[in-house]
Amino acid sequence: MIGACAIAGAVVLMNMQTLPGAKYERRAPESTPSPEARAPESAPSPLPVPEPAPAPPVAEATPPTALPAPGTEDAIPSKPAAPVPMEPATETDLTYLTAKNLLLPVGGVRAEQLRDSYYDGRSEGRTHEALDIMAPQDAPVLATADGTLAKLFQSDKGGITLYQLDRSGLYYFYYAHLSRYADGLQEGKALKRGEVIGYVGDTGNAGAGNFHLHFAILKPKAPGKWSGGFPINPYPLLTNR
Repeated sequence: MIGACAIAGAVVLMNMQTLPGAKYERRAPESTPSPEARAPESAPSPLPVPEPAPAPPVAEATPPTALPAPGTEDAIPSKPAAPVPMEPATETDLTYLTAKNLLLPVGGVRAEQLRDSYYDGRSEGRTHEALDIMAPQDAPVLATADGTLAKLFQSDKGGITLYQLDRSGLYYFYYAHLSRYADGLQEGKALKRGEVIGYVGDTGNAGAGNFHLHFAILKPKAPGKWSGGFPINPYPLLTNR
């Protein structure tokens, strides 16, 4: 009996002692976790990004003015431009025309054969105000400079005539008493210096058989007015005299 009690007491004593190398685990008393403890772990919140400033307003470009559609020009009211008055030939005009080195407008005729007929009298107290270039019938008539064929005209006095606008738009060259025009001529055609534009004749009031080219240089009295301009003597311009 005494031995059994000793064994039981030894077992109890062994249970109360901590085994070597073992840790005694103490459990913390249960308590309500704090909000921080309850929140799941997550990445730190990023710093707030400021909203971009609104872009400054961009001024809208003014659209180009549209040209009227073909055929609608008459629908747009417009004020006609007043004619610009011109003045008789000045020294500036003569300097310009001299620099152009105008071509003698009849093929086969030389400058020394010309006679200054600009101041010759005509009927009704008129002055000739042009240069008569004598030549055989149907001698080629040549464009004296680059320009544009402005008008093909049948005149009582000039007969078969042609008006050429100078390239500058400031002068007209007038060719009269032609026997006929060169083939393919039409108003608005670009003409080159030396191009054949017609042939010498005696139409109009030249007189039968009096074959010559009546050649005049005119400064218009208003833009686009091809007839009745201020006359300029062609003789010194064609002969350098």
